[in-house]
Amino acid sequence: MRRSQAPSQRELVGEKRQVGKTELDDHRIKSKRQKLTAPFNHLEHLSPYRQPLTDVRAQVGSTDDSVSLSHEEFIRKILSKPFKVPLPNYEGSGLGRVLGVRRQGARQPLHSPYDEGALVLYCPPELSAHDQMKMDAEQVPVHVVVDPVLTRVLRPHQREGVKFMYDCVTGNQIENNYGCIMADEMGLGKTLQCVALVWTLLRQSPNFCPTVTKVIIVCPSSLVKNWQNEFNKWLSSKVTTLAIDSGSKSEIDRNISHFMQQQGRRTQFPVLIISYETFRLHASVLHKGEVGLIICDEGHRLKNSENQTYQALTNLNAKRRILLSGTPIQNDLLEYFSLLHFVNKGILGTAQEFKRRFETPILRGRDADATDEDHKKGEEKLQELLSIVNRCIIRRTQSLLTQYLPVKYEHVICCQLTTLQKSLYQKFVSSQMARCENVDSNKTSSSSLSAITQLKKLCN
Repeated sequence: MRRSQAPSQRELVGEKRQVGKTELDDHRIKSKRQKLTAPFNHLEHLSPYRQPLTDVRAQVGSTDDSVSLSHEEFIRKILSKPFKVPLPNYEGSGLGRVLGVRRQGARQPLHSPYDEGALVLYCPPELSAHDQMKMDAEQVPVHVVVDPVLTRVLRPHQREGVKFMYDCVTGNQIENNYGCIMADEMGLGKTLQCVALVWTLLRQSPNFCPTVTKVIIVCPSSLVKNWQNEFNKWLSSKVTTLAIDSGSKSEIDRNISHFMQQQGRRTQFPVLIISYETFRLHASVLHKGEVGLIICDEGHRLKNSENQTYQALTNLNAKRRILLSGTPIQNDLLEYFSLLHFVNKGILGTAQEFKRRFETPILRGRDADATDEDHKKGEEKLQELLSIVNRCIIRRTQSLLTQYLPVKYEHVICCQLTTLQKSLYQKFVSSQMARCENVDSNKTSSSSLSAITQLKKLCN
């Protein structure tokens, strides 16, 4: 449609256009100002059945910063409490991770060293107030205390043994040497002492972290399950052991590889229990990683340094070594040297140096044709050897148990034979077997032993 170009119509159209543009702009500006000035009410968009419990912005005098701080304080208060699994009679692993925040303030030992009967394995040096201010709080050493669960069952000689082994494997007993020989006689609790030591090393150190993360226990195949049962007996589910006593070669290799590849402070299986034969057969897999501690039960098997088992154990990458044996005394000094060389390599030099320095003078001094000078020199070398060896060997006898065991009484009680036993006895005495008049002397001894065996059966 063509519009009129008359002056009167042109002015009217211009006025309408001007008025329309002004009203639209005013409406837009007004609505934008209302959006900027009016606060957003989020409750308008919520269902009446999903209203919040409290309106944080409705609190009097609260700001965004104060609300944030109070919320963080509330969360920190919740996480400061240890997490507890909501299951009845649940006992989780002591090595598992727990929920929480990093502990604030000075370091604290895992167990209190001031409790009654506490077994303290390490005491940090006393620091002056000036030294404490200079030292970083993350560098302050802490006490190392044995778990009270184990301390309550340890006898005095066992407490001494745990302390001795800890000093040896941490290098406090002999500088730059981290091994020892536990030579207690049978029945004094060598296994329990090792369990207490292993559990302490897996959990504590003066640096507020585990001393070791992986431990290997090598023992005869008949004792693999016994070691596993001892850990379960004293520590329950606090530590998980991997006992390998049977299985195919591929299965054993897979389990050992999984153990050796574990990393970090908390591992799934921190303790591997394996037999000497299995260790020797799978030594190539065990040599691929580092182990914090190795314990060899019935360690007198390692008296021969030339066999394959000794070589496989020696080549293991383990700095800390403990050897358990109730009979550490061997037939000759070189076998004794092999045991000491395994736990503390180089403490007595090489085999040739040991033979020239100790073995030859000691044996010459005990020879029947030795002179007084040879006797004197041999005794001096023996005392020198003992002064070195006694620093890494501890041995106690069963006489320590007399104070714990009741008095033993022996009574001999004679019992009469029954009627049947008497008749059988009379028949046996009168039998041809019991009469040996016509038998030569060689056969008499054998027939006498067989007669005694038959009489044992008659008398139960």
